[in-house]
Amino acid sequence: MWVNIFVGAGILLVVVLTWFLSYYWLSPHVKEPDGHARVTGACQDTMEISLRFKDNRVVDSSYWTSGCVYSLNCVAAAAQMAKGKTPDEALAGVGAHQIQAAIGGLPRDHMHCATLAADTLEKALGDYVQKKTRQDPLHSHASVKKSHLT
Repeated sequence: MWVNIFVGAGILLVVVLTWFLSYYWLSPHVKEPDGHARVTGACQDTMEISLRFKDNRVVDSSYWTSGCVYSLNCVAAAAQMAKGKTPDEALAGVGAHQIQAAIGGLPRDHMHCATLAADTLEKALGDYVQKKTRQDPLHSHASVKKSHLT
């Protein structure tokens, strides 16, 4: 009897570890991001976006969500749509309506997913601008206006 319990526990442990490691390795992630945000919406879904910049343009992005497939599609679209853009361009060109259009629309009861993704991207851009302004206060005039990001 104890052998069966140990074998079952061992199999369960292997399955859980395999799932965790696969999820971690297959999920895109940016090490040491220049801008990062984690936002939880009223629906209790949490989204994260990390951004890496070069010459004030997004060169790499990653995303994560605890939500449904609609949340995943929206946050993935937001992170992808930001690539190649400056903070100002991303702020102006990647909103909830653009995200919805990029994924082919959303059911009425999931429209908030696009809004949450846009908000998360906005906060990640704001984090980058804030860090950049602290590092180089002389060039802060070229960054996103803080009034849009707070």
